[in-house]
Amino acid sequence: MIISYLCSMIKVASFTFNPFDENTFVLSDETGEAIIIDPGCYDDSEKKTLSNYIENNKLKPVKLILTHAHIDHILGNNYVSSKYKLDLEMHAEDVELLLAAPVYGQVWGIHAEPSPSPSKLLKPGEYIKFGKSELHILFTPGHSKGSISFYSKDDKFAIVGDVLF
Repeated sequence: MIISYLCSMIKVASFTFNPFDENTFVLSDETGEAIIIDPGCYDDSEKKTLSNYIENNKLKPVKLILTHAHIDHILGNNYVSSKYKLDLEMHAEDVELLLAAPVYGQVWGIHAEPSPSPSKLLKPGEYIKFGKSELHILFTPGHSKGSISFYSKDDKFAIVGDVLF
């Protein structure tokens, strides 16, 4: 299922993926640049759903970002990284979780490929910029040690991962 919201500048598309019913987000603006947050796409049909949305809307993914590195939020990291030639960006406190994903996958009975390592470690107070848009990075630990949220002041919304259940 795809749910889309149009804010004043940023369009937010939400996808529910994998056995955990995780939310993946694609944010884009009028320039066509897009960021992919928490790619949980697990099987081929979910990967196709995500890529079809991007292609059908003529989007150009420019960033791959995690709110946190629990297994349900990273299952599509390899796919998105290789398909769109994107480096992974996340908070340093969750790198351990990212590296442990294949072991957690065994516990849950699902195959979790090792994720690419992050090329950029995001810090609170910084901004993520794409197209004409920007998101403020907020440090919101609790659900995981390195949970971060992304706030759009102009559009008055936040992407919070699993900080709010």
